[in-house]
Amino acid sequence: MKKIFLQTVLFIFALAFIPPSVVAQDQPGFVGTWQGEWRNPSGYLYIANMQLSSASDGSILGKIHWTLKQSPHAEEQSKLGMTGTEFVSGTYDANSRVLTFAGISKADPNNILGLDKYKLLLAENSNVMGGITWNNGSWRGNFSLTRSENN
Repeated sequence: MKKIFLQTVLFIFALAFIPPSVVAQDQPGFVGTWQGEWRNPSGYLYIANMQLSSASDGSILGKIHWTLKQSPHAEEQSKLGMTGTEFVSGTYDANSRVLTFAGISKADPNNILGLDKYKLLLAENSNVMGGITWNNGSWRGNFSLTRSENN
């Protein structure tokens, strides 16, 4: 429990020291493809490929393609490597660089996903983001991402 909290605090602290880079002025810095991982204290690990866009009203629209890599439950070991997609919607505060979004639906034929809520901080260089997720009410999920090299 303390380890996840410490990792999150260190991650956010590290974001403050990443030098800014030039970001296109016509679209928010979060737009694009992201890769990373989600963990929680009970032992789940998912690999994420996330695509985010900005709607005409400035809101966030996106999808997260998840792959289950680790589960603490014996009955889920046969599901390791399976995938599903969560569709998300939310907002971005440019002043604080915080993305707040939530899962609104999913394509999950293997029943490996739940819909989550996210509060992520975008680094000044717009190439790294991370933060916490609702994780069924505990806010102890840890999500960290880097911009895909394909952007």
